[in-house]
Amino acid sequence: MHGGMKIYAGAPAAARHYVEADRGRVDDYYLTEGTGIARRFTTTDGRVAELAPLTGDAYETWVAGRDPDTGEPRGQLRTDEHAVRFAEVVVNGPKT
Repeated sequence: MHGGMKIYAGAPAAARHYVEADRGRVDDYYLTEGTGIARRFTTTDGRVAELAPLTGDAYETWVAGRDPDTGEPRGQLRTDEHAVRFAEVVVNGPKT
């Protein structure tokens, strides 16, 4: 298996730009329909449910460590320039 990992520490607006700039042509088409830039899921009582997709503004809020729906902090937030905002992981495995 091959893959990679990118640790992102920086401004939420820059993270949004990174995600939006890494879109393929098909994704660009769907983004124009307002479907959002990121999917998110939640679990309750062992069941997984998909929440509304994140828009660009909501994605910035999420990267900043705040709940995109309420704006409330999701835990204790670091505010220094070295605060890890997210980790992007790519895993490639055998296709057979």
